[in-house]
Amino acid sequence: MRQLLDTLADVPALVLGRHSDVLAWNRAGHALFAGHVDTGGPNHPGQRPNMARLVFLDGHTRELYEDWQAKARAVVGTLRLASGRFPNDPALAALVGELSVNSAEFAGLWADHRVKAADTALYQMRHPLVGAMTVTQQALRTEQDQHVVIATTEAGSPSRAAMTLLVHTTATSPDHFEPAIEESRAVPLPE
Repeated sequence: MRQLLDTLADVPALVLGRHSDVLAWNRAGHALFAGHVDTGGPNHPGQRPNMARLVFLDGHTRELYEDWQAKARAVVGTLRLASGRFPNDPALAALVGELSVNSAEFAGLWADHRVKAADTALYQMRHPLVGAMTVTQQALRTEQDQHVVIATTEAGSPSRAAMTLLVHTTATSPDHFEPAIEESRAVPLPE
C-alpha cells in the first residue's frame, strides 16, 4: 500500500479503514481532501482524521463539494455497507451514533436505509487554493477491507491544470509537512 501511495505522488490518494478513518495519505491527497487538518494525523491512531466526520461535521470539507448532498449520500452508503458486513462492530456503531446526534442531515440519510457502493463518483469541487475542479473519485477495496481512494481529473482540462497547480503548490510549500505515509514507514497500516 505504501508503495502505491508513493507511486501516486502527483495524484491525490488516501487509504481509509472501514470506519472511514484516514490510515494514510500522500501529500496530494492531504492537500485535496483535508489540507486544513494536520498532515500527520493518520500517524496517531486515536486522532486519525475521519472522512465521514469531516463530510458531516466540518464546514471546510462541506464547502469542498458543490453538490454536498451527493457526497453525503455516498458516505452514508459506504457506512451502511460496512455496518452490514460488520454488524457487531462497536466502533462503527459509535461513529453512526455520534454522527446521528451531531448531524440532522446524517440522521435523515441514515434513516433512509439506502445502501450503495460508491466505487466511482464524479464531483464538482471548489478548492480554496485553486478553485473549481471536476474530480473523479475512485475507491478500490483491499483484502484487509481498507479503501484506497484516488482522485483524478480529465487530461487537458482546466480541472487537470488546477490539480497540477494544487500538487505543485503543496509540494513546494516550505511550511507543509512531509506526507503522513513518509513519516510512518516503520508503522504497519492497521487492518
